[in-house]
This record gives sequence, structure tokens and C-alpha cells, in this order.
Amino acid sequence: MSGLPAIIKKVLEEYDTVLGWDAGGAGGTAAPARFQTAEDAERAVFDATCVHNLAVHLPRLKGKRVGIVAKACDCRSIVQLVQERAVDRAAVRVIGVGGCGGTVDVRKIWQQFSYGAEIVSSMDSLSINGAVVDRAGFLRHKCLDCGESEPVISDEIYEAGGMPALSGGNEASLMTDGAGVAESGAASGAAGSGAGETRSLRAEFQAMSPAERSGFWRQQYAKCIRCYACREACPMCFCRDVCIMQTMEPHWTGGGAGAREAEMMQLIRVNHLAGRCTGCGECERACPMGIPLMLLMEEQNRAVEELFGYRAGADPEARPPLLTFSIKGDSWSGE
Repeated sequence: MSGLPAIIKKVLEEYDTVLGWDAGGAGGTAAPARFQTAEDAERAVFDATCVHNLAVHLPRLKGKRVGIVAKACDCRSIVQLVQERAVDRAAVRVIGVGGCGGTVDVRKIWQQFSYGAEIVSSMDSLSINGAVVDRAGFLRHKCLDCGESEPVISDEIYEAGGMPALSGGNEASLMTDGAGVAESGAASGAAGSGAGETRSLRAEFQAMSPAERSGFWRQQYAKCIRCYACREACPMCFCRDVCIMQTMEPHWTGGGAGAREAEMMQLIRVNHLAGRCTGCGECERACPMGIPLMLLMEEQNRAVEELFGYRAGADPEARPPLLTFSIKGDSWSGE
């Protein structure tokens, strides 16, 4: 860990601030932090509780020279933000984290060991209240499926030294999480725990008819309280001042928290993220009602990849297919 403060200090010699984590979270978890001096940088940590996608802050810091500590999955968000010109690449110094090894879902830990349990985590071990536990059983579901252990973009590298991603491993931990989500799944209307979609829930959803899928999502959206946590945590939802979910002109949806209005709000959000969602899972992690938002986003991401061969943020040189529309072109001739 001693290497990360040194890297941040180096970046601060030329940049205004660096986004990263310190140990200020509850029960030994990491919390997002902003470092502006060499003294600040001494607080920097990186461990398996660094779950947040800090790229969400970059559009709000436009005009400043910013360094950012970013996991491999978060680097895809930075690439997409640069491609959409929401971030000036020359003004951002990316400290990519190599060997991430996956982050843990602290809600699973708190559900089992109570809120505030003492957590000591690294990229290859985990102890709770002083006892070493099976780390794989507490990883975020998206990390179990992760195939991206190295950053797609970086200016500096911090090697976390984690184990390879557990893609395809530990099926048992996917089938039952702390909230008991997967065992009942869609058939009973159960939702994700907010921890992430499970493979069983995904399989059940894919086996549904269109009418059953519609009913499933109406059940989920009925739980939405319109807190906008999903939007606030999403790095690609950066047009808040003119967000169509809140504007009066056009007035696409009201401010109520009923199921129909919540459904409209979520459908607007999902469609707005077509070809832009990098699958970081922050929307689902932030949702206080446990709506499995990534289940729908991943379906859409798969459709975009099948249609256009494009994964948002995966290739800095790629041209986003849904950002190339021109009103001057002839859509029928392909020009």
C-alpha cells in the first residue's frame, strides 16, 4: 500500500487534485476521498472495499486538472466519458489499478455479521471481526463474472496484487447471497439485494415470456421511491441540469412515486444509456430498494454488442455507434 501515496504525490505535482479512497468508511471500509496535498496523499488506501466508481465525479470537475485512481472496470467509464467529450483526456491523469482481484459487497458482510463489523480486506484475503473468512463468498457478483483485471487506459499503474478474477468460479456463492435473493428469483417477484444480479435470477429472467418480463419489471419498479440514487451514482448520467426525468418541458414523467411513473423514469434512464453503459453496476449498488437494475442494463448491453460489435468504454479508439447520428445524412442510403 505504501506505493499508492507515492504515486498520488507524483501526480499532485502537476494536477489540482486526485480522487481516490481513504480508510474513513464504517467498520474498516474505504471511503471516497479527494487528495490535494502530499500530506493528504498519505491517507490513500486501496483494498477490496474500494467499490465506488469515482469516474462519476469527473464531469463535475471539468476545467480542473484531476488525477483519479481507477479500477479496470472504472477505466471503461473514463474512456466513454472522453469519447463523449464530457471529460478532457489531457486534463485527467489516470492511476490504473492492476490486479484488482475484485471488490467485496459490504452489505453481504453486514447482513451476516451485523452493521459495523470490523473488516480487514486486501485483494487476496478477508477477515471479519478478527477471523479469516472465504473472500470469494463476499465478492460482488459483477466481480465474479469480471474478465477485466487490467485497465484499458492508464497513465500510472498501481499494482494491487490481487488474485485473478474468479470468472466461472464459486457457483454456490452466486446461488445464495446474504439476502437470499437467488433462491426465489423472479418467480416470486423477489428482487436483487442491491448486491448484484445472480446467475439464477438472470437465467429465470431469460426464460420468461415478454409478458412475464413486463410483469416482473412492473413489480420491481413499484418499489422505486424516486430517490435518483441510480442516476447520481452513474458516471454516464452527467446531464443532470437538463435531465429529462425532471424537466417540465418536455414533461415525460411526473414526480410521483407510483409504479407507472417509476417505470417511465427507469425506461427513460435505460434507453438513455443504450450503447453508453459500461456495466460498472453503480446504479444497482446505490439503489436502497434492491431493484436488480443491472439485469436490464446487461440485457441491453448484450443487444448493443450483438448489433454493433461494441462494448462501451472497452476500446479508446472505437467509435460509439449510437453517437454518430447526423441530421444531414441520408439514413436510407447509408451516407
